[in-house]
Amino acid sequence: MNNIFLFFVTLVVSEIVLAFSFAAISQVFYQKVGLDFKSILKGFIERAFLLITLLNDYPHALTLFSALKLATRLKHKDIDAETENRFNDFYLIGNMVSVVAAIAYVTLYKKLIG
Repeated sequence: MNNIFLFFVTLVVSEIVLAFSFAAISQVFYQKVGLDFKSILKGFIERAFLLITLLNDYPHALTLFSALKLATRLKHKDIDAETENRFNDFYLIGNMVSVVAAIAYVTLYKKLIG
């Protein structure tokens, strides 16, 4: 029971750190100040999806995740190339951090609980 509590505390703390980290990164790329709670919720749902699928030994869900992210990205249009490049960099960094965080959660879960 203690390991389950430790896992969830670690999960909550790391999600808070990720939220503030993404807010800081978005300040660099977009000069946006503050937390975007819609983006925070979407990121949490993405990592929860990855955590659940990886814990259940469905690594091919990473392909589905990538396809869904690509499909949503194709609709994005920007005015100039510089804005497009900033968006692409931010998008790539955000997705990679989400996947790495989900894999870290799975590793932590397997060490503490599984």
